[in-house]
Amino acid sequence: MSDLPGAPASYWIESTPAPAWPAARGDATVDVAVIGAGIVGLTAADLLKKAGLSVAVVEARRVAEGVSGHTTAKVTAGHGVIYSEIARTFGEDGARTYAASNLAALEYMAVLVDTEAVDCEWVRKDNYIYADSPDSVDTVRQEAEACAAAGMDAEFVTEVPLPFETFGAVRQRNQAQFHPRRYFLHLADAVDGDGSSVWENSRVTKVHDGTPCRVETEHGVITARDVVIATHMPMADRGLFFAKVHPFREHVVTAKVARAMVPDGMFISAGQPTRSVRGTPYGDDALLVISGEKHKVGEESDTEQRYRLLQQWASERFAVEAFEHHWSAQDNYSVDGVPYIGRLSRTAQHLYTATGFNAWGMTGGTLAGMLLSDAILGRDNPWASLYDSNRVKPVAGAKDFIKENVKDAVHFVGDRLAKEGEDSADALAPGEAAVVQADGGPVAAYRDDDGAVHAVSAVCTHMGCLVSWNNGERSWDCPCHGSRFAVDGQVLNGPAVQPLERKDLPD
Repeated sequence: MSDLPGAPASYWIESTPAPAWPAARGDATVDVAVIGAGIVGLTAADLLKKAGLSVAVVEARRVAEGVSGHTTAKVTAGHGVIYSEIARTFGEDGARTYAASNLAALEYMAVLVDTEAVDCEWVRKDNYIYADSPDSVDTVRQEAEACAAAGMDAEFVTEVPLPFETFGAVRQRNQAQFHPRRYFLHLADAVDGDGSSVWENSRVTKVHDGTPCRVETEHGVITARDVVIATHMPMADRGLFFAKVHPFREHVVTAKVARAMVPDGMFISAGQPTRSVRGTPYGDDALLVISGEKHKVGEESDTEQRYRLLQQWASERFAVEAFEHHWSAQDNYSVDGVPYIGRLSRTAQHLYTATGFNAWGMTGGTLAGMLLSDAILGRDNPWASLYDSNRVKPVAGAKDFIKENVKDAVHFVGDRLAKEGEDSADALAPGEAAVVQADGGPVAAYRDDDGAVHAVSAVCTHMGCLVSWNNGERSWDCPCHGSRFAVDGQVLNGPAVQPLERKDLPD
């Protein structure tokens, strides 16, 4: 059993009630089916319902308990060191469009919180991208210039309100932070009713484009004119997003501190390894939400050590009273630095999707909901072309595209060779796991703290790569395209939609 301090849970989920929506029952017909109850799906559904359409939101597990429930919840158009890169790739007009669209998403959220009285701890904060070493100063200065040229209220500053040495920062004024799950639950409540529905624990297994579309779930078929696939990594991936979007895990810890010790702002380092910090109320005290230690999904088995590194970093810089939580988030990175938002493929008539938010899903996901609802409603949107989900940029991101897909091919072949001859599950101690050869093929075996062995196929149900063990989250992770599975084989993250087959190991 792990001795890592803090609860292995997202604070946002732990600190909110768990309202239950029913599972889908039988067949249904609506104007729009939305697959996924995170920020993209709920924002799109809310906008479409407000426009007079009937909507069904279908969630495989629980509302706002997936990727959106594990965010650090910064609402900002300041996405790290990004504007200088976007200007090089998409031109200065592209950078201005990126800034304007993300700022508009931020303001959309602010207006909704205000007009609908959403109790979600919404507060305006300046966002800082700080140089944590002298080597980062030139990068930060250039980013400040690129941000200002793109139309953001941004400048280079030498004073940064952090309790440790920095070397200047980009300050982006009037951004925001909030309690994300309270916001998401408000959206879900707003969508449910008056001819629209929210359904939990209803995994979608197939989607058919057509007139109308058909969405097959475990409990029946939904017929709809249009479908939004808001599953982070698109299932029914006819646009081949798994080849141009690459999944990473990033780890989060919360540290309890006195409220007076919380720095005034939101902060992220320009150098590596990334360190992101923001505060949030916690009773009479406060929590620092600290994230970093990014790595490709399935390529790090000792994720528990990643949490420890974050805790060590926090302890050295803040007066930490206790570590209260630790969790991880899954982020999809596009090869050219801009999300993909639009039709599922060039030939799709009524299927829409959004992915590749590069770890900035709060503004990006809101923007996606805005763009997708406009597309379904037939409204022109001045930002749509930048985010075109089927764009082809042969130079931008080509290096990363080739590198990551070569790595996936190596995993597909090489992991099979490496796993040959592994010890049997008999050698596993409680809390340990391994891929072993049994039942005619590779088996993912885990021995729980009570000594029972849980065995499932080690072959990912998406495209057949072998999964790897993640000790910090006790999950089986696919290093090729980011699918993740619980120890009983159930899907935790797509693009896989089918669980790993259970296996019986010989006594």
